Amino acid sequence: MEGTNHRKPKLTPEEQIAFLKGRGITFERMDEGEAMRYLSTESFLFATYAYRSLFPKRIGGAHDGEYANLDFADLVDLERLDRQLREVLLPLTLDVEHLAKARMLAEVSARPEEDGYAIVREYMASLSPAERARRETEITRLRHDEYSGDLQRHYANGMPLWVFLDLVSFGTVADLYRFCARRWDSEEMLDNHYMLKKSKDVRNACAHSSAIVNGFGNNGHKAKPAPSELTSALRESGFSKRAKSSRMRNPRLQQIASLLCLHKRMATETILAGEVSACIRPLETSIREVLATARIDASARASLTFLAELVDRWF
Repeated sequence: MEGTNHRKPKLTPEEQIAFLKGRGITFERMDEGEAMRYLSTESFLFATYAYRSLFPKRIGGAHDGEYANLDFADLVDLERLDRQLREVLLPLTLDVEHLAKARMLAEVSARPEEDGYAIVREYMASLSPAERARRETEITRLRHDEYSGDLQRHYANGMPLWVFLDLVSFGTVADLYRFCARRWDSEEMLDNHYMLKKSKDVRNACAHSSAIVNGFGNNGHKAKPAPSELTSALRESGFSKRAKSSRMRNPRLQQIASLLCLHKRMATETILAGEVSACIRPLETSIREVLATARIDASARASLTFLAELVDRWF
């Protein structure tokens, strides 16, 4: 049953502005009229207001609890930066998924003992009954899909790896990649698998237009230790031990860094390497422009600075 304690009333555009002003947000770099237009045509309050978490609050006095030095334009700048970040990262996630498939198929082609069918059967047999049923459902429900239905129906009684990879989700691709890494005793593939899983999380966030940047502050979330290959890559790029330790504790930064590291590893000597450099370089400029105007808290500033330096050093 839906609770009533967290229900909040809808607000008219004028009431939204009043709400923001009541939280200490100013309208100096973007006036109230332009802010109402932005919230009515380009975005909406729930999405834009999410970036407030990157700003400090006043403590004590008449304005206790209000945001300090936060202008509405700062929220807009961060929201637009976040959109640009997603637009840059999403193609990279598609690249690494594609390259992971290509790597598995190349290995199958090079190994006389692999026929492309046995590996799918044995992978499915290795799963728990619940996981196997989930994978089977994932494929079966494509039967009437406009794009994949023909493949699913044609290979319903047994499919080779190249068809299986075309039908399953990114999560299944990553899981199968780990299975192959162990099957072929490949440490390199196993290392890549851990970063592939984190790349999948970035893909999901980008594909669903989830806010990413608003989690760059000190929000209390702590990531598991970063993959060793990522830690090594950061060290080789000149990041200090302190920077690696503090920034990689942020789950979102660690996922993004994992994606960038994996793309560099997998796309070397392919046309994708040059393409990604051209599309990602402007991100550094955008980050530094936001940092020049928004007075975000120290943790958020350090996170965005780290991301800008990551782009600069790796691309």
